[in-house]
Amino acid sequence: MAPPPAAPCTADEFEAAQARLCDIVIALAELADGQSVLDVGCGFGGTLAAVNERRQDMRLVGLNIDRRQLDICRTITPHATNSLSFVLADACAIPFRPVSFDRLVCLEAMFHFPSRRAFLAQAANTLRSGGRLALSDIVLTNPGDRAPIDIAVLEQTIRREYGPWPALWAGFDHILESACKNGLVLERIIEATDQTWPTYRMTAPGGQNALPPRPSAGNLMRWLHHEGYLSYICLAFTKT
Repeated sequence: MAPPPAAPCTADEFEAAQARLCDIVIALAELADGQSVLDVGCGFGGTLAAVNERRQDMRLVGLNIDRRQLDICRTITPHATNSLSFVLADACAIPFRPVSFDRLVCLEAMFHFPSRRAFLAQAANTLRSGGRLALSDIVLTNPGDRAPIDIAVLEQTIRREYGPWPALWAGFDHILESACKNGLVLERIIEATDQTWPTYRMTAPGGQNALPPRPSAGNLMRWLHHEGYLSYICLAFTKT
């Protein structure tokens, strides 16, 4: 696999890549006018803003644990026929009644949650029967003795710089098992690992895979990606 280009990623390129990811997950969610949608780990509200522009008669709700990000989200103006609100809460303790939403989306956030298992249980509880969960996630495989630095230091560096990542080595089987136990049936998987190379032009610019003496989390993630220990997946589940 070729290394990423050496030229740093521009802001426009990065925003375009984020928009493409948003489009993939929105497509996986199979949205339709008149639905209720919960975005868990909604960040700055980009996904809901995109849905707000494209759909009508929607109940759109964003959930985030970061109050500062929610303040930015609340600057989004809802479409005339849509309602748009934001809630400060933990993804593993979603504060809505059971079967409250038709769709639930989660972009690049699940690996930060205290427990993927707990989140998937909450998501299933929140969705109506026949509802759909669409998400993207980064799955890492422990390189063991092949790690370029002490594995404990590698783990500490990623967690320190990328925020909470409690189950760093939880694999796809863990996700699938947790989903199935909660009545979520896998409908589609999109493997997007190769398409995420440009990310490292921003998080670890330089274009080479050799690690510096004191590698950053970006350097380590690039190494894990290049060596086949990192997968980027987009998934769609239906609640039975």
